[in-house]
Amino acid sequence: MKAIDVEVTVPSYLRCPITLDLMKDPVTLCTGITYDRHSIETWLDAGKNICPVTNQILHTQDKIPNHALRRIIQDWCVANSGQGIERIPTPKAPLDPAHLNAILAEISSGEKESIRKLKRLGRESDRNKKCIASSNASSVLASVFAKHSTEALNRSQRSVEICEEALGALTMTLPLTSQALDSLALSDAIACLVCNLREGNPEAKNSAVTILREMVSKDKYRDMAGKREGLAEGLVKLLREPISPAVRKASLAIIYNIALRKRYMSKVVEAGAVPVLVEMLVDGDRSICERALLALDVLCYCTEGRAAASAHALTLPVVVKKLLRVSESATELAVSILWNICQNSSNCGAVWEALHAGAFDKLLLTVQVGCSETTRNKASKLLKLFNAYPQDWECAETLHLYQLKRSF
Repeated sequence: MKAIDVEVTVPSYLRCPITLDLMKDPVTLCTGITYDRHSIETWLDAGKNICPVTNQILHTQDKIPNHALRRIIQDWCVANSGQGIERIPTPKAPLDPAHLNAILAEISSGEKESIRKLKRLGRESDRNKKCIASSNASSVLASVFAKHSTEALNRSQRSVEICEEALGALTMTLPLTSQALDSLALSDAIACLVCNLREGNPEAKNSAVTILREMVSKDKYRDMAGKREGLAEGLVKLLREPISPAVRKASLAIIYNIALRKRYMSKVVEAGAVPVLVEMLVDGDRSICERALLALDVLCYCTEGRAAASAHALTLPVVVKKLLRVSESATELAVSILWNICQNSSNCGAVWEALHAGAFDKLLLTVQVGCSETTRNKASKLLKLFNAYPQDWECAETLHLYQLKRSF
C-alpha cells in the first residue's frame, strides 16, 4: 500500500489499537477487541497473554477474522483511491493445524505435490512458517527423504524429485527434531544428502548444505557425516564455485566441524581445502575471513594441513596481513596458524617467509595492544623464535595505533 497522504484522515475504528495504522487483516480476540493480525501476533509471541486494550487475561488466543470490518476497510480504500490510497487485498487464510496435519498425512504417503504445497504455504507468510516449524513436519519430511533415498541413489526419477522437494521443505523446519536427524543419519540418507550437495540443482545443493550444517553441529552425527565419501570434495567445490554467500558460509561451517575429528583432517586436506581457504582470505569480507581462518587453523593442527599451507605461496603473507586487520578473533586465529606452521616447520623457509611478510612487528603490536593469554603465549614463542634470525627483513607496513583497541 502506498504511503497515506497526511490530509487523509483514517477513521479510528479502522486503525489497529496497537500500531494506530490502518488494519490490513483485522482479527478479533475473545475479548471482542479487533486488531491487525500481524500486530496482535507480535504482541502474543512476546509472551503477553492479555488483551492490550482491556488488560483482560486471554482464556484463548484464537484470532477470528473480522470479514465485515475488512470489507469496510476495503470500501474506504476504494472511496479514497483519488488520494493515493490503494485497496488492501483480501488476505489468504492462515495455515491451521488441522489443514497442516492433512498435508503431512499426504506427504507421508509420498505425495510430491503435497510437499510443494507445504513449501508454498510456508513462503506465503511468517505465521505459516511458524506453524510448520512447530509441528512434526521435520520428522515426517526426514522420514520421507530417508524412505526414498535408496531409490534416489539408484536414479529413480520420482524418488530423486521427492528427495529434492523434501530437502527444500526441511529447511523451513529448522532446528530439526532428534527424530528427523536420526532419519537423516541413516546410511543411504546421508549418501543421498551428499549426492544432492555434489550433483543436485542449485536449490538442492543449498538445501543439502543447510541440513548437513545442522547435522554436523551435533557430536552424535558428526562422525556419520564425516566418514561419508565425497563430502569433503563436494564442500571444496562449493567453496570454489559458491552458489550464494549463505552456501559458502554453511560449507565453511561443515568443513570446520568435520575437521574437528582428527581422523577426518587428512581427508579434508586431500580434497584440496587448504589452498581454497587461503585464496578466500585474499578478498573475503570479515565474516568469510573469520570462518576461513577458523577452518584453516584446525587443519594446521595436522601434518598434512601444515604441509599444504606451507606449500601455498600466499598462505603466510595473507595470514600475516590479517593480523590486527579484520577482528580480534581473526587476529587470534592468524597467530595460531603462524604458530602451528612456524613452530612445526622442518626447515627455516616458513620462518623467513613470515618475517619478510612483516610478522615480527605485527606480533609485537599484538602483544602490546592486548590479546588472550593463549594468543599472548603463542605470539611470545614466535617472537623468541623469530628473534634468533638475523634482523635484515623489511619492516611491516605502518599501522595506525589509534585504530587498535586495548583489552584493558
